[in-house]
Amino acid sequence: ERARERGALMATLLADLQKVHPSVGAVRSIGLFGIVELVRNCETREPMAPFNGTSPEMSAVAKFFRDEGLYTLVRWNYFFTNPPLSITEAELREGFAIIDRALTAADRAIAT
Repeated sequence: ERARERGALMATLLADLQKVHPSVGAVRSIGLFGIVELVRNCETREPMAPFNGTSPEMSAVAKFFRDEGLYTLVRWNYFFTNPPLSITEAELREGFAIIDRALTAADRAIAT
């Protein structure tokens, strides 16, 4: 029940990130299992980092997460949003506020 309720909220928060941040190429989630893919170019969907590699922007996003106390897997051009089932609505919103701020660096890398 908690995963369904919080998962619906998380899906909304993920969609909001995609609307606001041009670096967000795609978001997907099922319950509280989610992923955000970052891109350099919205039209070509060029990944923010190469397959099996990283980039300065992805490293900056990962560092920002850690510095703000948000621990998640950042790999290649994506990161996971997988909070614990016991997460409260306030905690979920706090985590997404951190993600929102972290994506500012990734947005600067967008090809215009």
